[in-house]
Amino acid sequence: MKSWAKWIILLALFIMSIINFAEKSITGLAGTHIMKDLDLTSTQFGIVGSSFFWLFSIAGIIGGSLSDRLGTGKLLAIMAIIWTISQSMVLFVSSLPLLIFSRVLLGAGEGAFSATAVSHISKWFKPESRGLAISIINFGNVVGIAVTAPIMVFLISNYGWKQAFFISGIFSFVWFICWLWLGRLKAPVSLEEEVSKQESKQKINRKDIGKALRSPFFIFTTLTSFVAYTLIVFNLTFNPSYLHKVKGLSEQQTAMVIAISGLIGAILGLVLSIISDRLYKKTQSLWKSRTLFTAICAILAGILYSIYPLVNGSGPIIIILSLVNALVVTINTLNPTAVTSLLPQRRGVMTGTYYGLMSSSGIIAPIIFGKLIQDSGTNPAGGFSASIYGMSVAMVTASILMLLFVKQKRQVTTGKSDNKIVNL
Repeated sequence: MKSWAKWIILLALFIMSIINFAEKSITGLAGTHIMKDLDLTSTQFGIVGSSFFWLFSIAGIIGGSLSDRLGTGKLLAIMAIIWTISQSMVLFVSSLPLLIFSRVLLGAGEGAFSATAVSHISKWFKPESRGLAISIINFGNVVGIAVTAPIMVFLISNYGWKQAFFISGIFSFVWFICWLWLGRLKAPVSLEEEVSKQESKQKINRKDIGKALRSPFFIFTTLTSFVAYTLIVFNLTFNPSYLHKVKGLSEQQTAMVIAISGLIGAILGLVLSIISDRLYKKTQSLWKSRTLFTAICAILAGILYSIYPLVNGSGPIIIILSLVNALVVTINTLNPTAVTSLLPQRRGVMTGTYYGLMSSSGIIAPIIFGKLIQDSGTNPAGGFSASIYGMSVAMVTASILMLLFVKQKRQVTTGKSDNKIVNL
């Protein structure tokens, strides 16, 4: 296999990541139009945002396990078809239940994407370069908003929100057609043999998996990501409305702020991931290069996000959102690489469970946000601010717990008949 093949695969997953996040974010971008067209309250719209995650987390856990059996390439193709169907059917939506059904279906189809993409790309890149590879996939998440936000706002404003959903479904179908060929490419023999040898040297049973999932390392790493994901959920569902209604930006200005801050944040996130990879190569310590690095990012993200309600004007808002986006992207890039180190032979199960639990914050968070905003009455800024401050405090608290309970040394599988204590 030629060396360029892994970069083609990474490019394909990068593009799929763009589509993935664009389809998540379109509801928030069209929020004002959806609420007006279907006559929804803020709480009802919060339920729409929440419905995406009703099966998302479960699908992430199940899909991660299925990827170990069915194969990551096939699972990615199945997901693309589900995305196409769920987005296309919005063209016929005329009531709240039908809209919720389409979002639930999309959530079920997207739930396993991150875990499956990480598992698939891990077959192509060695451990010391996986941080960069995964960060590029995550870069696609943010670019999905940055590149498509202005386009989607234009489509929504000129052709209608339903048509914008339908067009996003077409992109999913085009990706599926391309993947029918790309998905057949096999990872390099050397890396496949490495995984095969690990699996043959040690059988991983349910007790081993349970022990890994109950470890403080997994629990507090996932908790930090759980809280960080609420920031993403807020950005997807209510941030466009916040910028428009509270900060006084037009729809076009809102789209540009989201696009620019997302793009800058993604680039900075790539830089931070490269720094983490180099730190890992230098120290060979997962604790220093991943856990400590992530905890510092989480603390900074919480502090910076608490400033968000206090700033006005496109420039200051872009600066704050760019920095927060960069830190959150870094958290979501490094934590999965740390989690998979617990059981390298069962990457699908570990990443699937991790992403499933992490994204479960999306089930309750939009409803809480919607309730706070609606209860604020004639002062919606108060509800938005309460949501933002709550996330900021939770972010700092989770990162401190991560530092306290995730130790530098822990029991891990080495691939031999016994286990060793290694420096993480």
